[in-house]
Amino acid sequence: MLKEYTLSDLLLLPSKHIAYYAETIETMKEPEVEWPYRQSFYSVVWFVQGNGFHVIDFNEYQILKGRMFLVNPNQINNWSYADNCKGYTLMFAKSLASQLGIEFLKPYIDVGKQDTSLLQLVFETLIKDCKLDNDDLQHKIMTSIQYFYSLIADKVHDEVFTSKNTAIFRQFKELILTNDFKIQAMDRYADTLHISTAVLNIICQNLSGVSAKQLVLDLKLTEAKRLLLYSRLNINEISFQLGFEDSSYFARIFRKKALLSPSLFRKKYRK
Repeated sequence: MLKEYTLSDLLLLPSKHIAYYAETIETMKEPEVEWPYRQSFYSVVWFVQGNGFHVIDFNEYQILKGRMFLVNPNQINNWSYADNCKGYTLMFAKSLASQLGIEFLKPYIDVGKQDTSLLQLVFETLIKDCKLDNDDLQHKIMTSIQYFYSLIADKVHDEVFTSKNTAIFRQFKELILTNDFKIQAMDRYADTLHISTAVLNIICQNLSGVSAKQLVLDLKLTEAKRLLLYSRLNINEISFQLGFEDSSYFARIFRKKALLSPSLFRKKYRK
């Protein structure tokens, strides 16, 4: 039987619970595992240079420049790649993925040149923050992981979300995050999607575990955290861009969710 490894096992810290870890491919130590192995966490391996192959669940995939491998818990791993490979790796626990709404539906995606710079910035930030091993940075790290996922989500999900409910759910999320779409009453969203508010709530509960109204606020506030950390927009501009007509209401909602005002959140986490 294949041995299953936790993130703590892989990092040789069996007595410590580790929820996330990021490193470059070239500096990460070779894990002491029995090959092939099964993992209990999510992992991302992105090659910006190099060649070789990566095996996921006994399917062999070629390593190419820009190719990003996405491995779910319980999948079987093996790989062989050249010494000149460069890139990034990110690992995180199932509980964190569930909390952030992350799921991988493809074994790999190919990242284009137009997306490379921003993804590299996010990875470099994650690596720096993970190395600090500071509990105060947990919120920022989680926001960065969710932002990373938002950058690749369309590539991960295209041609896979085929059921009617998941298609509606995805359209709803796109409506929420459209810059010029003001926050609406739930019946307005439902009308746009040609369904009832009751059906919209059922779909959201089934696929995200929260109501449609709560999902609107959660996605807006997650986007607000991203903009606070990665943009130069001021608080009023962020509030307006996300569809809040009253910036003071936005600030109150943000403080309730993040336990910090938008300005303090930016000051604390953006170094």
